[in-house]
Amino acid sequence: MASRIYLSTLEKRRFQPGSVPRTELLSPTAATRVENSPYTLALIRHGGTSPAPTGISPWIDTGLTVLGDPAPIQRWITDETAEHFRSGRFLVHRTHNCAMVVAAPEDTEDAEGTAERVYRELLMLAAKLRLPQILRIWQYLPRITAPQGSENRYQRYCAGRQIALAKAGYSPRAFPAACLLDNQGDQLILYALLSATPGVQIENPRQVSAFHYPRIYGRVAPSFSRALALRGAEQSRLYISGTASVVGHASRHTSVEDQIEETLVNLELLLESAIPYCPRARQGLGAIIPLKVYLRNREDYPQSRAQLAARLPAEHPVIYLKANACRENLLVEMEGEIG
Repeated sequence: MASRIYLSTLEKRRFQPGSVPRTELLSPTAATRVENSPYTLALIRHGGTSPAPTGISPWIDTGLTVLGDPAPIQRWITDETAEHFRSGRFLVHRTHNCAMVVAAPEDTEDAEGTAERVYRELLMLAAKLRLPQILRIWQYLPRITAPQGSENRYQRYCAGRQIALAKAGYSPRAFPAACLLDNQGDQLILYALLSATPGVQIENPRQVSAFHYPRIYGRVAPSFSRALALRGAEQSRLYISGTASVVGHASRHTSVEDQIEETLVNLELLLESAIPYCPRARQGLGAIIPLKVYLRNREDYPQSRAQLAARLPAEHPVIYLKANACRENLLVEMEGEIG
């Protein structure tokens, strides 16, 4: 039976019917005050030591190491009462129109089999919940670039993911916005935003769509969109995938400074493409709240923070996390949401 979260006396506000999930950033203390609100879909916490979902609560721990200042809590808010329950390996946070689901299976040497199994179960759960659209998915895979035969774990994971999506009849036009990086633990951490309403696929004109990558990057191309836009009754949202210093399909530059600049160019062009579907995208990089920055090397944090501070509005919320991207020559990756 579902375990309901009831209204906190600290929050009485409702949002307009038909709106889609939005996020806000809170201090740990403020997040604790609203964890029992029926409108709290999920609370995303970085820097925790126990990433596996435990109990029935809206908290999701990524287990990633935070660089610099402690990261704020990202609260996902809905306009409907949320309920929280477990279904198989997944912890489910859902309303009538959307859900955030999370799983943390033990890592195995068979990254392809793990991906196929988890995605198959995710798609079955989405169908069961009648929320068939995966809008956004976050995945943190241990030892992401470690070799496995003629491939690496990332390439094997991509193969397993595509097998599950293809068997379910998932079209590339519906691929979710996604990021797939490593973590320092022994579990795959996966959480996903599901919706009853499909998003609009947004691609970057200066990048080859990931699902069209040539075979030099693996026998199966990655199955994600550069971004997805979703419209609600009052405001649209934009979910931005992990974005790096890639032009066409090739990695560019060897320094973190140059890779950051190239990544920001990619983000700016992606936002331009998204304006017809998410008008707030015309505000540029400053509309991405929070901007999450994944760095391969800890020592690149001071330079990265100074460089981004010069390009973003004052006091813009940026979360810096230690994580390796899917290619060993990529030193930085960025992602986030608008709305």
